Amino acid sequence: MAAHGEVEQRWPDLPGDLLSVIYRRSASAYDRARFAAVCSSWRAAAAWQPRLPALPLLLPSTGDGKRDREARAYSPEDGRVLRVPLPWFPWGNRLVGSYEGGWIATVSSSDELLVVNLFSGARAALPSGRRCIRKIVFSKDPSASDCIMAAMTSQSLVALGRVSYPESGWTTTWCGSLVDIVFFNGELYGFTSRDLILFDVDVDKGGALGAIQLFSIDIAMSTLHTAEVSSSAKYIFELHRKLEIVVEVGPIQFNGNKGCFFRVFELAKNNDTATSHKYAWMEVMSLGEHALFLGPTGCSRAVHVPTGCRRGKVEGNRIYYPDQHTSLHNNMKCLEKLNIGSCTVHCLENEGKHHLERIVSRGYYYRKDQDGASGCNGCVWLWPPDF
Repeated sequence: MAAHGEVEQRWPDLPGDLLSVIYRRSASAYDRARFAAVCSSWRAAAAWQPRLPALPLLLPSTGDGKRDREARAYSPEDGRVLRVPLPWFPWGNRLVGSYEGGWIATVSSSDELLVVNLFSGARAALPSGRRCIRKIVFSKDPSASDCIMAAMTSQSLVALGRVSYPESGWTTTWCGSLVDIVFFNGELYGFTSRDLILFDVDVDKGGALGAIQLFSIDIAMSTLHTAEVSSSAKYIFELHRKLEIVVEVGPIQFNGNKGCFFRVFELAKNNDTATSHKYAWMEVMSLGEHALFLGPTGCSRAVHVPTGCRRGKVEGNRIYYPDQHTSLHNNMKCLEKLNIGSCTVHCLENEGKHHLERIVSRGYYYRKDQDGASGCNGCVWLWPPDF
């Protein structure tokens, strides 16, 4: 009840500029969804705000249909596990890829590929034939008819296929021991322990994929062969419209456990006149207002996390990655544990105390087996639709 002479201010009548401030300070996508559900005026205020790029969910899988029915996705943004399982999750399948908007790629025990949107239930029409797929990436949204899929297989092959061309099958080429692949500026790149490779794909007028040619990019590799960088690159991704690689340095002991540190390098023109190479890898000392999400399966992606906009517990200039728990040693009980159902996952942050550390990283370490059961435990970043 308003005091005498005062006008009662109701929640739906709050001014738009104040609602905008409240919305921008909402901690996570789920808080913003609740904001829009208050009333029509708040929903309208939410619609006026610029869409924020979605931050991913950590999605576990064991390859066991019964155990996976207990799986819950975890949101690093607000630090909690979803209460209910995601709809349309293919129970028991192995996770091999993901794409923005809620898409995941899975493989069944019989090597059957399924690409499904966990938020809409939509499925992509896939090429015929089966491959032993380790990882799959997409050139664009899998619902697009001109989307190209590229898969790394267990036979040192790269297999390419077209969505909506199920009769066309896969086009393959041998490429040796690839570490990772990515679509960048519409072209497919792969990285081995020593070389960056461009895959030149011939597409005919009907959209069918033809022959694949491989070209090695002329890069000075000296920056990756120093004493400090003893490991080969693990991931390749795009940032600021440039191609970047991530090199793992470690595992390194801290807080009684072993965790990973990473260094990031950017593909740039070579300014060193002492060498004839056209390009070189230049170290990136900071991600700035971006957080990088790495995944052994699924897309690795940098997301803008502006300083003035809260994104819950996710911070800029951070690397978030899932990995098996074998690099952790003694103090598992003191680490944060996520109760995500099918897998046991512990969180570990490097705290930025090592002299090689440039960018703080946070690892989500999952157990390979649980309760003596064998399986293919893994975690993939699931990218929901933008809010």
